[in-house]
Amino acid sequence: MQSLLTGYRVALGVHGIEEPFAFWPEDDFNRWLQVRRGIAVPFTWAAEVERSTPVGSTPVEEFFRLLDDFRREDARDLTPDATTNRRPGNE
Repeated sequence: MQSLLTGYRVALGVHGIEEPFAFWPEDDFNRWLQVRRGIAVPFTWAAEVERSTPVGSTPVEEFFRLLDDFRREDARDLTPDATTNRRPGNE
C-alpha cells in the first residue's frame, strides 16, 4: 500500500500536479495513527497497519477503514479559512 501511494505521489510530481499528500512516513497520517493508537513506534504507518490488522480483515481493508476515520476527523478539524490545506475527498 505504501509503495502504491508513493508511486502516486511521484506521478503527481512528474506531471506538476500540486496536491496535499499525507502519506509520507513522517507525515500527517502516520502521526494521526500513532496518536489514535497511543503508540510511538519506529515503524511506518504501513508496517503498523500490517502488524495490527484484526483477524478476519486484510491490511488493505484496514488501511481504507483507517483512511475513512482520518478523513472524517480531518474534515471536522477544518475551518472555513483552511480550504487551501484540504485533502482530496474532504471537500
